[in-house]
Amino acid sequence: MKVIDCSKNIKCELGACKNRSTREIVFDRVGIRGRIHLCDKCLNELYSAIGEAVVPKSVETAKKRDKASAVKKPNESEIAFKRERGGEK
Repeated sequence: MKVIDCSKNIKCELGACKNRSTREIVFDRVGIRGRIHLCDKCLNELYSAIGEAVVPKSVETAKKRDKASAVKKPNESEIAFKRERGGEK
């Protein structure tokens, strides 16, 4: 997917906007009609709406998850020691 400058004199396709399009969103693997024509105002509004819906995880959340998943696993020497003492079979 790419956002390119619009070279055609086409109306913006979002909502009831009456501005002329200045940008095109071009999708991969679709025909020539697989494009969305947008003005700069609508493109910025779309960008903001997508930003609210798709929020990346914060660094604090990622750190908490890493600490929770980093539970200490016994290595081979600890397992052998427990077997010698009769703790594990």
